[in-house]
Amino acid sequence: MWLIYDVMMYLFVIGIRISTLWNHKSRLWIKSRKNWTSTIRQLPKKSDYRIWFHVSSLGEFEQARPVIEKIKQVMPSTEIILSFFSPSGYEIKRDYSFASVCYLPADIPGNAVKWLKVIQPDLAVFVKYDLWPGYLKALAEMKIPAMLISAHWIPGKKWSSWANPLTTNMLKNFKIIFLQQAEDFDLFTRMGFQNIQVAGDTRIDRCINLPKEVKSRIPLELIRYGMVDVVAGSTWPDDEGILIDAIKTLGYKAIIAPHDISKSNIDRLMNSLGNSAIKLSQLSPNTDQPSVIIVDNIGQLSVLYALGKTAYIGGGFGKGIHNSLEAMAHARPIVFGPHYHTFPEAVKMVELGGARAVNSKDELISAFKELAINGKAEQSGMICFNYIKEHSGATAIVTDYILKSIPYLA
Repeated sequence: MWLIYDVMMYLFVIGIRISTLWNHKSRLWIKSRKNWTSTIRQLPKKSDYRIWFHVSSLGEFEQARPVIEKIKQVMPSTEIILSFFSPSGYEIKRDYSFASVCYLPADIPGNAVKWLKVIQPDLAVFVKYDLWPGYLKALAEMKIPAMLISAHWIPGKKWSSWANPLTTNMLKNFKIIFLQQAEDFDLFTRMGFQNIQVAGDTRIDRCINLPKEVKSRIPLELIRYGMVDVVAGSTWPDDEGILIDAIKTLGYKAIIAPHDISKSNIDRLMNSLGNSAIKLSQLSPNTDQPSVIIVDNIGQLSVLYALGKTAYIGGGFGKGIHNSLEAMAHARPIVFGPHYHTFPEAVKMVELGGARAVNSKDELISAFKELAINGKAEQSGMICFNYIKEHSGATAIVTDYILKSIPYLA
């Protein structure tokens, strides 16, 4: 089985190399991992207790972030190594001040042992689902304790990391696995896990503070622009196709923050909206009031949701929706496409009436019209906000466990 896995990983890397011919992210992935041993040897020399956090991309970083920052607040001398798998996460957070940030080398034979010998972690923390058997095996062999936070089991998902026998057996040797929701506990127990505890989603604790950051993070030009009917975040072309039609039909004012902010994609969006749109970077006090503002930078979406009466979450017509918790933290009702079932908060919001799932332009228009009824948006928004309040606290549980695991605090 290990031989099969190793062959698959070599083929995986070869596939990424081939895709560099047309894919920018693939080029970044390969380029960033060249001479990676030399790169990590430039990390600060270990002088104190060191924790290695690994995340897949930006979403998982937001789950690790409150834990990292709480640890650094309580024990500033604790050293944090933060590794990313995805270029999109790394490129945005490469200068994160609370950790030394780097890429995780591909999980081919020998890399995991080299990695661990150089960074010398006292504890390894994985987030949600990005689990690599070679690294887990090396951690076990070198007797370095490992834990998993914000874990979420997705029943029936064929290519889940839990379904890989190489991973499943080693996860049972984890120091502890903190689950996002109580419903997952029975599933893990039936699989033979005894090292499990329900803590919740640590990302919620980051989101719950977002309303306090609105005044300091939103550009003054947008404050002058005022409230809009909808803020659409992390949208893809399939979202934008129905969204733009709905906005035009209803005569809505909107802010759209696309997932891809490349010049070509921003230009495509601008062309589809015509003279009714302007880029956020071009907005000024002298600008005529546009119908739509296109966000052409990264890092502001989490507070921009405060400016909308309703939030549209992108990704639901593709692999799955993006972060809906940020909009929920501002007490905004949420709308998204049909692919949301792997996100427990989205499933719950549809059940309770805080969210609307749509399959077409007509359904999106109907959802917007329903939420425009007097008091309906506010009622749905409070359902979302109450979920955030009731499910906060995971960071305290996880951080307390980690700090008590540090030898000099025991």
